[in-house]
Amino acid sequence: MMNVTIDIGNTIISFCKFKQNKLLKFQKIPKDKLNLNTLKLLKKNFFFNQNLRILISSVVPSSEKVIKSFLRDNSINFVSLKGILKRIDIKINVKRKNEIGDDRITNIIYAKKIYKNSTIVIDFGTATTFDVLNKKGVYFGGIITPGIDLSLKALKFTTAKLPLVKFKKIKKVIGFNTKEAIESGFFWGYCSMIEGLLKKIEDEQKEVFKIILTGGNASYFKGIHKKIVLIDEFFTSKALNYILNEYVQ
Repeated sequence: MMNVTIDIGNTIISFCKFKQNKLLKFQKIPKDKLNLNTLKLLKKNFFFNQNLRILISSVVPSSEKVIKSFLRDNSINFVSLKGILKRIDIKINVKRKNEIGDDRITNIIYAKKIYKNSTIVIDFGTATTFDVLNKKGVYFGGIITPGIDLSLKALKFTTAKLPLVKFKKIKKVIGFNTKEAIESGFFWGYCSMIEGLLKKIEDEQKEVFKIILTGGNASYFKGIHKKIVLIDEFFTSKALNYILNEYVQ
């Protein structure tokens, strides 16, 4: 039995195929490139075998509708994450639970499975999110900040002369031209934001947390904080695979 996870984000849609817990292949497509031709190509790589379990997680209803319609039209069975989450025993102590993205809850479920408690998952997506699991194993909210790539584009397209630069790890803090200054500002600015917010969370909660980094830009922050225990770009997809294995027949 193979598992396929489909994680529909605000910017990127991630398709991953697993055999048990092993990631066999993956493909990421920009959300705005989702169309019938793209799905036909993906069918050859991900949906050619009927002996599949497919789990869809989405924060974008319009993209979710397109993918589900394609799967139904091709007689390919799937399950949606929302229905499964109701059956999973995870304590959530936040207001307006219905507003929490499925991806954030999924990350916390998997973090609890691996580390039990006192864990923060930082996900570098369209937004950068911090989700907090306390020492009692209760998910009680987090932080949402503008994402790195989103902020880079905003800087480019809301100014007259500033260039669009690629995010990367920088050694020196001071830039000697505009491009270097932006690169430094974003890398060291995000490093400082992460360190500062983590300290504030620990001070406020009076406990020490393990840190998980995930998302496309996670690897750039290796070594910036001594309490980072895991950096895994595919943490959310692996979390969905775990849910498939544990909660779907």
